[in-house]
Amino acid sequence: MFTFLLSTTIWYTYFIMPVDFLDITVLLTVLSGLTVLFLKDNYKIREFNVTLKNYYLLFEGVVFSQIPAAILLLTFIQTPRTFEFILANLLTIFVILRIYRVLFHYYLFKVKRVKNVLIIGAGKNAKLIADEIMNKKALKMNVVGMIEDDEDEKDFIQSSNLKILSKPKNLKDVITSSKVDIVIVAIKRRMEEEFLTNMVESIPSNIKVYKMPDFYEMVTGKYFVDRMSINWLFYAYMNKRSKIYDFCKRVYDIIAALIILIVTSPILLYIGIRVKLTDGGDVIFTQNRVGKDGKVFKAYKLRTMYVNDYVPEAGKIGHTEPQEEDSRVIPFCKFVRKARFDEIPQMINILKGEMSIVGPRTEWEDLVNIYSKEIPYYTCRQWVKTGWTGWAQINQGHCVSADDVAEKLQYDLYYLKHRNLLWEIGILVKAVFLALGGRHG
Repeated sequence: MFTFLLSTTIWYTYFIMPVDFLDITVLLTVLSGLTVLFLKDNYKIREFNVTLKNYYLLFEGVVFSQIPAAILLLTFIQTPRTFEFILANLLTIFVILRIYRVLFHYYLFKVKRVKNVLIIGAGKNAKLIADEIMNKKALKMNVVGMIEDDEDEKDFIQSSNLKILSKPKNLKDVITSSKVDIVIVAIKRRMEEEFLTNMVESIPSNIKVYKMPDFYEMVTGKYFVDRMSINWLFYAYMNKRSKIYDFCKRVYDIIAALIILIVTSPILLYIGIRVKLTDGGDVIFTQNRVGKDGKVFKAYKLRTMYVNDYVPEAGKIGHTEPQEEDSRVIPFCKFVRKARFDEIPQMINILKGEMSIVGPRTEWEDLVNIYSKEIPYYTCRQWVKTGWTGWAQINQGHCVSADDVAEKLQYDLYYLKHRNLLWEIGILVKAVFLALGGRHG
């Protein structure tokens, strides 16, 4: 924020631009800059890596951030100084942000102290969270070991390359000698009183303690799925129900759906005409989709494929090829599908109350019948209205395999647990931005 603020103020003053437009120019630049970098995921640490792609993505974001102020100034101040100010401001912001990112990247991976993590448990759950920690280098965490539980699954212990410790008599010595900063409890069964008391006495107050599912959510943005966590999710969902939230969400759905329909209607008309001229088939088609509580409804879509009789088969969850390779797609409609213009007619379903703007993605009935048999707890996503976009879509993208669909369920259940209106507005804004770039799932 300070980069956008200072650079804009200094250059505006340097080029002796009209004082009357200073405040609005600075405000537009700061707000649009922060928003664009957020929507483009430029705050994610992976974008700080020193690569040509990340240089380009950052430059693209800075260019977009200058557009609102540029339109204002070029409308009212049409002088060479205006172009010079815009160019100088753009380059200054880009260079400063690039330098900051290089320095921060160096600090994070070369200077910042690594936090040591001790995992209580050495079974499947313990190995899962250990792998997540090791794969996410930006966390700056090191798993110093896992403490074996009497009922841990031996095959996971043997396959792990991590240090496995027998249940110690003095846990405090292990924590002190390993300089532990974080303890994660990853034991699935109920722990006996003696061991719980040992942990209370052995873990200092400056050490953070997490349940494995909570820590998993924190570092992945996904819900950890097993029989026990689904029970916890049930109570969290039931206790969070609110008529006020439902009413506000309905108002939000109606307003957002109307705006999207009105703004995109010329584009939809153009696409519809081209599809009709391609093979003479219907422009709009309906498909049975499954919504809240498993209710089936007719969802509206723009047809972007040649007429076909495709039906998904059990055992083949990866029901479609990657979109760029799918021969059923009408060639000019590949971007239409990437930008999700083909699903804008679902705004009608939203206005009818059958769907929501944000929620677990509404799926084809035939696919739901397969998924619900092959993926445990899949029907839990039907506790809320299915959506046009959602947390899974902006994080994962297009699914083509069983593992992808199972991971998508974790994102959906994370949304179900943490949903709130402000977050959902952010999801929609980001989804629109990704769709326009052809990167929405």
